[in-house]
Amino acid sequence: MRKVNAIVVIAVIALTGLPPPAGAYPGKRDFFTNLTSAEAAMLDRGEPVIRAVKSVREFGLLPFDDRAVALRSRFEKLKPNYITELLLSIPVKNKEQAAATLSDLALALADVYGYVKIPYWSVRQKTMYDLFDMMEVLKRTRQEGGESIEVRQHMEPFATFRARYEYRQYPDVLLFSGVNLEPIVYSYKNLKAVASGGMLWELYVFMGEGRLYAYGAGGVNAFDLFGLVRDRLEPSFMGRVDAFFRHISNKTNR
Repeated sequence: MRKVNAIVVIAVIALTGLPPPAGAYPGKRDFFTNLTSAEAAMLDRGEPVIRAVKSVREFGLLPFDDRAVALRSRFEKLKPNYITELLLSIPVKNKEQAAATLSDLALALADVYGYVKIPYWSVRQKTMYDLFDMMEVLKRTRQEGGESIEVRQHMEPFATFRARYEYRQYPDVLLFSGVNLEPIVYSYKNLKAVASGGMLWELYVFMGEGRLYAYGAGGVNAFDLFGLVRDRLEPSFMGRVDAFFRHISNKTNR
């Protein structure tokens, strides 16, 4: 197994919400796997690794604790055919700096209207767009450590759909998840491309020894007419996951 600095997280509708016990963190090399030497070097420098993978078997996150196991299990159940993941490891001077960074991330995740202005590069159109072109908050519900936020949102080339975002912040852990509550319809062909619950974004951010780690995964179980419209759907879904993770990574630079 390669020795690598580790990574973050997306994350979590069904997690328990309890921070890991003291002393529960393993060595850095036990957080991540399936990394090239170039990717390991990027993590050493504190740079995000954002990449597409073909299946959960290729995930860079090892099942090192209950949350990591649960995250992997949710994606195994989802059976996504499009997946993008984020791995990040940044040095922190002390717990105070780590806590401040987690608070910044929580504020960014809570600001769902701010998602609209996240820049998204359209590979097909060769131009920059906003991540979403419409975001309406339907309901915000307080929960332990954070909120559950139900929204109605729109992103081309799909019809408007409802989604739920959740985040929970603890002294040394931040959890986040996003899931569609309605089918996602490909407007140009009136094709139900994704069933309810078929698009999942998760983030898991946690403290280690002298570093803050993050692992994120965005997966979609999409019906693409047996590959006929994959060249349209995959870049649109995964390009947005990429843009969202880059936005999150930027929030860690204090």
